[in-house]
Amino acid sequence: KVIDFCSLMSTQDLVDITLKHIQSRTVAIGVSSTFWKKGMDNFTVQGEPQWVTNARNIVQQKHPNLDWVLGGANTYTRNLKFNWQLMHGHAEDSLLTYMNEKVTKHIQPNKFDIKASYVQYGDDLGLQSSESLPLEMSRGCQFKCTFCSYPLIGKKKGTYLKGFEKAEQEFLENYEKYGITKYAMLDDTFNESDEKVQAMADIAQRLPFKLEWTGYNRVDLIGSKKHTIKTLKDAGLRSAFFGIESFHKTASKVVGKGWNGVRAQDFLLELKEQWGKDVTFHLSFIVGLPGETETDIQTSHQWCKDNNIASWNYNGLMIKRDGYLEWEWASEFSRNASKYGFVFPHPLKDMYWENGPWNTNTAHKKAIELTDDARKFGIYPTSWRINELSTLGFSFDDIMNKKEREFDYSDLNQRNQKFVQNYVDFQMKKDYN
Repeated sequence: KVIDFCSLMSTQDLVDITLKHIQSRTVAIGVSSTFWKKGMDNFTVQGEPQWVTNARNIVQQKHPNLDWVLGGANTYTRNLKFNWQLMHGHAEDSLLTYMNEKVTKHIQPNKFDIKASYVQYGDDLGLQSSESLPLEMSRGCQFKCTFCSYPLIGKKKGTYLKGFEKAEQEFLENYEKYGITKYAMLDDTFNESDEKVQAMADIAQRLPFKLEWTGYNRVDLIGSKKHTIKTLKDAGLRSAFFGIESFHKTASKVVGKGWNGVRAQDFLLELKEQWGKDVTFHLSFIVGLPGETETDIQTSHQWCKDNNIASWNYNGLMIKRDGYLEWEWASEFSRNASKYGFVFPHPLKDMYWENGPWNTNTAHKKAIELTDDARKFGIYPTSWRINELSTLGFSFDDIMNKKEREFDYSDLNQRNQKFVQNYVDFQMKKDYN
């Protein structure tokens, strides 16, 4: 049983829902650390948040023999108050191994076939019509950016695609059962091929409702195939997340996005004009790339301001000393750090690097400073933020053309409390026997 919105509900509600699902055959309670507060390295969790501590103290007193499993994207932890079964690396595989050790009936998962996959949401989830659901049209990425540590990169074009007919069936079922029309596409690169984009556009035009979604796209692919400007819009795209990384010619080439350093600025303005208010985009930059100085980044930052870009942010470059994590999860920068000028001068600091004017600390500090300045300048909700806000009862159009600072946050808080309470009430009333 998955319990959602744990950090947003009261301790008592979280405990009550948890206790409702503990049975004689329950062996463990799992907790995700993905959105816990992270440290300066943007990767390591700095102890359990208070909501976890409060709920665990109560549940553990009532069920002292249960294991507690900690997984999620940030399972490298410090200063933990409790003992946890930690799921590192390939968390799903680790969890299956753990479960097979705990139970008598072993789990033998079938090999995943994304082409035949069909996701059905159970009636026990308490889905609300305002929600955006996740949907995965493909897995892996055709590209191999040097900073990327994802394992499924460099796949062959046209592979690992979901069956388009399956996706259409999911859209229809979720609309008919729950009234849901909005999605967050999880693909590493949604617009990886013309065929995929056109297929989604064809589906969107057949559906009995207006399909709306946000997702990762590559701006260079749109720039080289300009007909997809319209096709993506026809497919239901409302806001794209563009990993620009850098407008600097040398730095963008080093990371595998050289087009962005030469043509991205001009094309983004063209795209902004053609999409108008119907489709927006978010730009993500990396601070600390080889060849790019603080002055270069500041110039890019000013360009975003001068051209009233809807939303943009910065992340400090993350590199891990080769061997710190499983080899499959190491980026090209980590595997061949010296080739790109990176050094790890401190033997006990596996995530502290230096390269020219940058190091881990200065890159992260500058990223935070510029992101904060972008927010003060006035950014609009884009990409995943639109999904988040629309859940509170807004349409995408209500959100997309209103700056973040213009929202009534007292109203947002009340809407948020109502949404979570609807979920809690559903869970407490539902009979799971």
